Amino acid sequence: MQKIPTELFTHIFSYLKINELKPFDILSEKLIRTNVVWKPRTKKTFNIGKSINHYQEYKWLLKLRNHQIAYKRQWTLGCVGRITPLKKPNWEKANIV
Repeated sequence: MQKIPTELFTHIFSYLKINELKPFDILSEKLIRTNVVWKPRTKKTFNIGKSINHYQEYKWLLKLRNHQIAYKRQWTLGCVGRITPLKKPNWEKANIV
């Protein structure tokens, strides 16, 4: 059985939907988290161009957006209480293909 090159895998992963990105081995898990796969998604969804690790940036921005929605909902209902702001962590560089 011949091995498929990693460039072809990353090209395939870049066209899949987010809920269809399922790793099937350790190599595919590393390839799914590369900037090649996540940079277009981050750019399209949040309009963020520069980042060290686009996978972590995407996860962080989703968490931030959910936090903002929850705050607006609590504000509307009048039960804000004490909410601590989210702090952006420092990430390592993404996997390189």
